Amino acid sequence: MRTRVITSTLAGAALIAATLPTTAHAGTATGRSSTAVSYSVVISGTVSGRSFRRSATLVLRSTVTRVTTNGTNPVDVCLKSGFPAGVPQVGAIWYGSNSACFGGTAALDMAYVRTSGNTATVSPDSRISASGSNNFTATGTLTSCVYFPTEGGASYTFRNDGTVSGRISIRGFGGYPCGYSTYTANLSGRR
Repeated sequence: MRTRVITSTLAGAALIAATLPTTAHAGTATGRSSTAVSYSVVISGTVSGRSFRRSATLVLRSTVTRVTTNGTNPVDVCLKSGFPAGVPQVGAIWYGSNSACFGGTAALDMAYVRTSGNTATVSPDSRISASGSNNFTATGTLTSCVYFPTEGGASYTFRNDGTVSGRISIRGFGGYPCGYSTYTANLSGRR
C-alpha cells in the first residue's frame, strides 16, 4: 500500500514538474532551487462573510526544503495577494507551502503537499501555523485581525496550456479577541 502511495505521489509530482522550466539552477545547502513558474491569477470568494475579488501571484516551484518534520514536498506552491500583516485588506492572503515563498531565509516547510496528476493540494501544518508566514485578513482597517491557517487547504490544477485553476478553503485563528475566520475562494489565471 505504501509503495503505491509513494509511486502515485512521484508520478503526480513528475506531471506537475513538467510545467517547470527545463533548466534548473543548482540549489544551496538547504536544497533550494530557483526553478519556478509564475502565474497571474484572480481570486474571488468570501472571508468572514465578506466578498472579495483580488489579483494575486501563484508560483509553482521545485522543492525548496528537503529537511522537514512533515514530509518533503514534491513541489512547493506559493500564493500571494497583498500584504495582509502590514496592509490589511478584505481577502489579502499569503499562503505558501514554504516560508521561502515570502522571502523567508529559514525556508521552513509550512504545509503538507500532495500531488495527483496535474493537481497539487496544500494543507497547513497547524503545528507551525503560529510562525505567521501564512496569513490572511478579513477587513481593511488598522485594527484588522491577522489569521493564521490551521485547517483546510487549497487545490491547484496546472494545465499544459499555461493556465491554472484552484479552490481555497481554509480556517484560520487570529488569537484573542479575533477567534477564527473562514476563507473560501476560487482562483484562475495563466502564466
